[in-house]
Amino acid sequence: MVLLKRITEGKDAKQLIGLVVGLLIMGVSYFLPASPDLSHEATMSLGVLLGTVVMWLCGTMATGAAGMLGVLALVVLGVMPSLPEAMSGFIAPTTWFVLGVFCMTALMQKSTLGIRLTKRFIMWAGADSRKLVLAIMGVTTLCSAIMTDTGAVALSMSFALPLLGLIGAKAGSSNLGRCLMIGISFGACFGGFTTPIGHSLNVLALGLMEQQAGITVGFLEWMTYGVPIALIILPLAWLFITKAFPPEAISEDDIKTLMDNQFNVGKMTAHDVKSLVLLIAIPVLWILGNWIPFLNATTVALFGMLMLFVPGMNILTWKEFESMTSWNLILFFGTVLSLGGAVTATGAADWIAALFLNSGILDLPLFVSLLMIGIVLYLVNSVVPIALTWTTIFTLPLVYFAQAVGIAPVAPVFLMVCLTAGSFIIPLCPSMNMTLDTGYYTFGEALKSGWETSIAIVLVAAIWVFFIAGVLGL
Repeated sequence: MVLLKRITEGKDAKQLIGLVVGLLIMGVSYFLPASPDLSHEATMSLGVLLGTVVMWLCGTMATGAAGMLGVLALVVLGVMPSLPEAMSGFIAPTTWFVLGVFCMTALMQKSTLGIRLTKRFIMWAGADSRKLVLAIMGVTTLCSAIMTDTGAVALSMSFALPLLGLIGAKAGSSNLGRCLMIGISFGACFGGFTTPIGHSLNVLALGLMEQQAGITVGFLEWMTYGVPIALIILPLAWLFITKAFPPEAISEDDIKTLMDNQFNVGKMTAHDVKSLVLLIAIPVLWILGNWIPFLNATTVALFGMLMLFVPGMNILTWKEFESMTSWNLILFFGTVLSLGGAVTATGAADWIAALFLNSGILDLPLFVSLLMIGIVLYLVNSVVPIALTWTTIFTLPLVYFAQAVGIAPVAPVFLMVCLTAGSFIIPLCPSMNMTLDTGYYTFGEALKSGWETSIAIVLVAAIWVFFIAGVLGL
């Protein structure tokens, strides 16, 4: 009776509904007839994808496990002839890139480099509370460019929260607390889209482009889109946040106490130096990959990961690396690429793209169409924050859109990733939810501080993408 009560209430009920509805959609797709535009296998592949999306949305199980259920359904329903073909995403370079790129997060977490970087920013800000907010936002943005958004948020919170405790800033009443917590989340979102490794969305989009359309995008090419937008939007967001919640003053003594306690790390050790060398060398090799073919993103990422364990380096043990790696995320990427491969192989992806292109989007001026794509995706993801799913669905149609209007395919795909990396009006994405849980700000206060940033980032991103792709033709 207790078990029956649990599965009919709250979270368990939502998970169970997701499982039942997801499996039902997959099953119904088996009995739907083919049409002139869509084969029976294509219909089933869409049914499997939609059923898996429902389970992801309802949190039925871990995202990787739900994805694996979808991959197995491809075989059971006869969409793919065998399990090896259904699991094609697990041999895709992107899946291995995801594993390798965790080396960057490991290097930051196992060294004092993040602490030292933050210390320099705070020393620059001093006791000026507005400058302090900008400093913490800036360091979060930089860290997020080379590690996970949530990792960058956790790092910045580990310094901001002791400072707030030191000055007696109370959750729910301190404007400095509001500014720092909201600013940290915003900074993580900004840094996430600046480099191909800054966010899992970037990695997924690039993997889908390569797998489904045979298009590769260089490290430097992506940064050409991402870095300028971050440089523009970061100070704008800082102005909007500190205008909405003018932060209270802090004293020089408080900053000195923080420096003496939180940032008393001494001189750099040999371990720090080795970590710094790798943190510099790996992005440099990625950038050189724009001209040297064998230095592709996956090769460099795996090289960086292996260097962690090379005798003489010994930056961390395999057990430590295991604890820092999201194996669910790796499983998720493998299954998403597998599902995407099935949708492409059966012709369903072409059908979705045709629907999108026939929606009237091609009849609009290029800038207007990019702006409309940005607005719709930002609002949809703000309400239903399943950015990885939106990326899975829209990457190929946006590639076809770019080819139809004569711009680089990365342009609209980057725009999508940039604007679904996080919402600044509804704090449901992970990087916002982490700081929301501290209690320093509320849902309503996120909207108050973020509506101007939301408008600004959509406009800035659409204008810059249009300028790079539509005006310069890069």
